[in-house]
Amino acid sequence: MNKSKEKNENQNNKSARAHEITKVIFKYILTFFIVIIIFVGALTLSSTFPQDWIQKNTEQSVEELYKEGIPSVILGMYFDSASDTTMLNAPYSIDPSKPLESAMLARIDYVPEKQQKYYEDTTTFDNVRFNEGYNVKEQLKKTVDGNIEETYEYARYWHGYISIIRPLLIFFSFDEIRKILVSVFAFLAMILMMVLYKKVSFKYCFVILLALLASEYFFMGFNLQGTFTFIIAMIASIVICIRFEKIKNIGLYFMVIGMVTCYFDLLTHPIITLGIPMLIYLLLKQEKENLSLKESIKFIISNTILWGIGWITVNIAKWIIVDILYHRDLIHKSLLQFYHRSQRDYSSTLTWYSGLRANILYSKENTITYFAILAIYFTGYLIKNYKEIHINIKEAFPYLIISLMPIAWLIVMRNHTLSHMYFTWRMLIVFYIAIGIFLFKLFGTKNKTNEVEKLKEENNNQKEETKDDIKILEK
Repeated sequence: MNKSKEKNENQNNKSARAHEITKVIFKYILTFFIVIIIFVGALTLSSTFPQDWIQKNTEQSVEELYKEGIPSVILGMYFDSASDTTMLNAPYSIDPSKPLESAMLARIDYVPEKQQKYYEDTTTFDNVRFNEGYNVKEQLKKTVDGNIEETYEYARYWHGYISIIRPLLIFFSFDEIRKILVSVFAFLAMILMMVLYKKVSFKYCFVILLALLASEYFFMGFNLQGTFTFIIAMIASIVICIRFEKIKNIGLYFMVIGMVTCYFDLLTHPIITLGIPMLIYLLLKQEKENLSLKESIKFIISNTILWGIGWITVNIAKWIIVDILYHRDLIHKSLLQFYHRSQRDYSSTLTWYSGLRANILYSKENTITYFAILAIYFTGYLIKNYKEIHINIKEAFPYLIISLMPIAWLIVMRNHTLSHMYFTWRMLIVFYIAIGIFLFKLFGTKNKTNEVEKLKEENNNQKEETKDDIKILEK
């Protein structure tokens, strides 16, 4: 009898677990399709209004872009104005009479109802353009003037920024949009510092703020290219700080972050939308709980995989949609493009460290400045707290793992990060923050958070004892 009961209980437990796993998988799949519908809907909706609405501000934007070089130099910093020009060209090249087609094919240099030589998105897209002496700013000006003879598809990316930039162009020119973005960046940094300071020690806020400065975060608003990854990372981190205890499924949250990153980004520094929120969440988690090293590593691996699933599947979803609707063989072309971006330059196979070395050398001044200031602050911290310092490898080691994320990206995407090091280097912000937190965790002080919790428990116990005494006296 006992054995049969145990067998039934085991079967019931297995059925319950299987049912629970099925529910979780269904939730992930349902979320995926809902987000894809939102992405397609937002792009299509933003493609419906007439081109005339953005004509004046696009013309003004062309004049503003012509004042800058490629890449543009602002306050001694390099920004990718070539991509900025493309990110203005794509919203302008929309055909409102075919909003879904325009949203999915993402044409540039396109004038509706004009006979043009047409190029589909190919694995040799960049070669074609550069070999023909393609000048992005000149081509945008010709497009706006209606004097363009060739058009290109850029369908392998979602170009989700169109759903934001195109409506903004109704009211603002490029320079005005940049001023708005600079304000948004400053506002998000201020909010993050405010909500984070309430949750963790000042030293961690200092590390993050210093990393933001070293990565030129506060000037990123001058550049459309790459702004959205920083905005996504900051908003995701703020939400984690505010709703930390209410986020029931952190894995689903990271998957959605990966999806949104893929939607907006043109392969700039997407890894920051994984690394920065993960660092913030782990920091808060360690403040509240005594996590084991195994639990921390499991958290990093599982949520990195889920972020990657979100990022990769949204890419594939775009290729499938285009292939089904417009027969572009985009899956095959995009996979070949990935191979090109990760392994080769235009003539030969690159060494594994080519992209990594180029980005480290390019960012050396910012990196040296960051670690010099961090070393001064860290030394002061050690001197001030030398009596309370104790080595804590268990809490520190996970941050060392996260610090390797941008390094791994630079190695895998060696061609792309070598060619575009003047913006890809900013993904090292994850390395900056992770190493900074690692040092303070490794040489930690007594956990003041636990002490506060103990005091609260003692106060609650005293209150309960007082209530019991009052009851006894009343009796």
